[in-house]
Amino acid sequence: MSLSLIIVVLCLSLVLCLVEVFLIPGFGICGILGIGCALLGLGSVFVEYGAVAGAIVMVAEILVGIGLFYWVTHSRSLERLSLQAKIDSNVANEATAQLSVGDEGVALTRLALVGNARIGNVECEVRSAQGFIEEGTPVKIQKIQMNEIYVIPI
Repeated sequence: MSLSLIIVVLCLSLVLCLVEVFLIPGFGICGILGIGCALLGLGSVFVEYGAVAGAIVMVAEILVGIGLFYWVTHSRSLERLSLQAKIDSNVANEATAQLSVGDEGVALTRLALVGNARIGNVECEVRSAQGFIEEGTPVKIQKIQMNEIYVIPI
């Protein structure tokens, strides 16, 4: 294998590995081809140019790979490919916003830590603060934290 072909195969291995890491996550075809190209290129260097040249090329390939990884992670091109949307909404509705600590109601379903209850005239999803609560058990709101309603049996 000629020197120029070895260089092309080693560069292709770096590009395929970067594509696998940043664009196509998981261990897929690009990762397998990238590792295969690296092994083919480094094997060719060891066979045709000797152990010293092979070791030098191997260290150079690792250093160039680390440099490319650093460059890609710190460049603006990766930011253009990534999702920039932020979710700042919540699922609270007007009916559950009326509820407060101490309000009483009844469990509509078995609260195996999470279930439904009717508190006043509002049906909502609630969490049990004290283990399991059977259906039909009277409950009271113990706390409301981050739009989650925690109830205890009364």
